[in-house]
Amino acid sequence: MAPSKQMNRALAAYWSSLKIVDPLRFEVWGKAHITMPLLRVLVQLREHPGSSTGEIANHLGVTPSAVTGLIDRLVDLELVRREPHPHDRRVSCNFLEEAGGQVLGEQADRSNAYVGEILSELSHAEIESLTIGLERLYAAADAVRARHSNGARPKVAAGARA
Repeated sequence: MAPSKQMNRALAAYWSSLKIVDPLRFEVWGKAHITMPLLRVLVQLREHPGSSTGEIANHLGVTPSAVTGLIDRLVDLELVRREPHPHDRRVSCNFLEEAGGQVLGEQADRSNAYVGEILSELSHAEIESLTIGLERLYAAADAVRARHSNGARPKVAAGARA
């Protein structure tokens, strides 16, 4: 079944909205020589300091050898440091360096300031409506994620694209 005009409009608006902060993010990441895979490792280490290479690989769904190369690059950029595991000398623990946290923080700060300026162009009622819609969208995403974690396959509408 083809998506309705309303669904197509919602999809177009959603994908367009995701592009709002892309220029800022790309500028910050480019200045720091960060690629998307490197960024994913930085975010993982911010959320789970001290993660091992295997833990990061498991979370990202890649091989440990792929993560080793990413960690090597982040160490070279002085964004991440390795420390020996306190109880297993075969394992290293990885931590964000201050500069790694600054890369993530700068992107978030600039994006929040920019989106805040955009939101100030909307009325209180429009902001409230947008907030309710986004909160509902996130709740729906949680429900779909829960279904998928139980082995269900995502449904792809005819003509849908990312």
